[in-house]
This record gives sequence, structure tokens and C-alpha cells, in this order.
Amino acid sequence: MDRVAGITSNTVPWEILRAAGYAPRLIPNEPGPTPYSDRFMEDVFEPRFRVAFDRLCAGTWTDISVVVIPRTSEQEHKLYLYLREVSRLGYSKRIPRLYLYNLLHSRSAESYSYGLDRTRQMVRDFQASDDGLREAIAESNRARAAVRAVLELRQQGRLEGSEAIQMIGGFYTGDRRGFAERMRQKVSVLKIVTPADRPRILIKGASLDHTALHRLVEQNGGYVAAEDDWRGSRAAGELDIRTEGDPGVAVFDKYYYDAVSPRVHPREQTDPWFHAEIEGGQIEGVVFYIPLEDDVVGWDYPRHLAFVQSRGVPSLLVRESGAPEPGSGLIAQVSAFVRSLRV
Repeated sequence: MDRVAGITSNTVPWEILRAAGYAPRLIPNEPGPTPYSDRFMEDVFEPRFRVAFDRLCAGTWTDISVVVIPRTSEQEHKLYLYLREVSRLGYSKRIPRLYLYNLLHSRSAESYSYGLDRTRQMVRDFQASDDGLREAIAESNRARAAVRAVLELRQQGRLEGSEAIQMIGGFYTGDRRGFAERMRQKVSVLKIVTPADRPRILIKGASLDHTALHRLVEQNGGYVAAEDDWRGSRAAGELDIRTEGDPGVAVFDKYYYDAVSPRVHPREQTDPWFHAEIEGGQIEGVVFYIPLEDDVVGWDYPRHLAFVQSRGVPSLLVRESGAPEPGSGLIAQVSAFVRSLRV
């Protein structure tokens, strides 16, 4: 049975861990108290990182033998540092092995060279062979094709956005070989047809690890056609991992050039996907989700708002996600917005 490697986001090289004999699994957000986080972490941390910190300190996830955390978001980097410090000070003896994947998403020759060196070091540290990497790359690319097949159904209007997100979730939480086969079977029997007159909406902002906001849009007559999010429309990326040449370099290039993170700089590298979706003419409205605790995506909101306004696309700013249950204010906001798109 493969050892489990916990990962915190899409910017951990799944293929390296798989080639090393691990079953990479996205650490879940789950309900319940978080006494370790309440004691040691500030309130500004996203709920999923507070849960991860608490459960790792408490030793709840006993099947996880290593946790790999990338430096591609401020909160992930701080999660790594907080876990190291709690362990160093002796407040927890149950934290599994921690590994920092020090990937910098700024576009420069120096960042590329540094990131490639760190990736090669990760290959060595986990003792992943070239043959193992090639097998993992093939498995992962097949899973990306399955993700794109699901997204294509949604693009055609045949699959609700909430269901697409639930289906895609398996890309991060389990065996990708099994995921690809399950998606192939499921896609082959789907016969869902969605009414074509529903307003097509894109969700943008902080990453969502649930479908509550999608479902709220759908319940009010909207159709979530896309998300600017690694858990949704951008899960597979634009490209597969190259199968020729040095597999370690091919893996790095995918995660450096074609993975979404809050630290991709400059903005000319972050905006094109969103701009293309809006300028494609099929998106009729944008829901910006920027929670009150956010300290990242809100800085970009004025720029993105100005862009959609310049293209005549209506938008709505919401500060809550709808989970576990949407408040009356959010319900009223979303309902009014979807109605306005039908006028």
C-alpha cells in the first residue's frame, strides 16, 4: 500500500511524490474545533489552513507520513513555518515529516533557475527515478484529459458547475489512474441537458473548496460556466507535462509556467486567462468572492473590476462563500444579481 503524502495545494509536484511511491492527497478542510489553531494562529488564516495546522499538530491524520507545502502562497509558507516552530518548541510531537517545495512564481531567469534547482533537489530527496517520473507523468496527463472532458461538458451547458467541481475534486484527492477511469465511465453515461437561456456566470477571487456558492447561483437560475481557480476551470492547466526529454525539467516547467497561485508575477502573467474568458463573449456576469479575512486577492479586485466594466460585463462582489449555509444577505445578493442578468 502506498504511503500517503499530504499536499496543501496544486503547486506541489504530484508526479514526483507519485514516482517516489507515495499516494499524494490534498489535505481536506473539515468541520470541528481547532484548539491548536486557536492558540497559535491569527484569525486571518483561511479556514482550511487552520484545520490543517490543528489536525497535523494533534496527529489526527495518522496515515500521512509526509506533508509537502509549497511557497507559492503566503499562507502556505506561514503554515510551514508555524508547524516547524510548534514542533521546535515542543508543543506537539505528532507532526509528520514536513517538506517545503520552495517554488517562486515570479517570472525571471533567476526564479526559473532557482525553482529548477529546488525541483531537482526534491527529486533527489524523494529518490524518484526517471522511469518512475515518466510513469507518473503519463498517469497525471491522462487525469488532466479527464478533467478537460468534464469541463468541456460544462462548457457545452450539459453539466452544472457544482457537479463539475465535485467531479474534478478527485483529481487532487486520490489515485489519478483510478480518477481518469471513473471520469471516463461517468462522462460516457451523462445525459444532463441544462436550459440554454440561463445566464452564464464566472466565479473569481479566493479559492473555494466547496460548491455552496455554485449551488446558490444555480438555485437562483444562473449557470456557473467557469471559475478562475485551480479547483475548477484551471485544474488541468493549459498544457500537459512534456513526455520527451528530462522528466524532472518537464515537471518543473509545468508547475512554473502553468500552475495557478497567488504569487504569480507580474500581472501580465496572471490576467490573460481571465481576460480571454471575458472577451470570449459567453460570460454574462462575474461573481467576485473576496472573504473578509482576505489579504491577497482583494488587492487585484479594482483592476479586475475595471476590466469587466470596460467590457460591459456586470459583476457582483460577495464577502461570504455560502458555507455551511448561505446567510439571508448573500441569498438576496445572488438572487438579485442573477435576475438582473435576465433583463
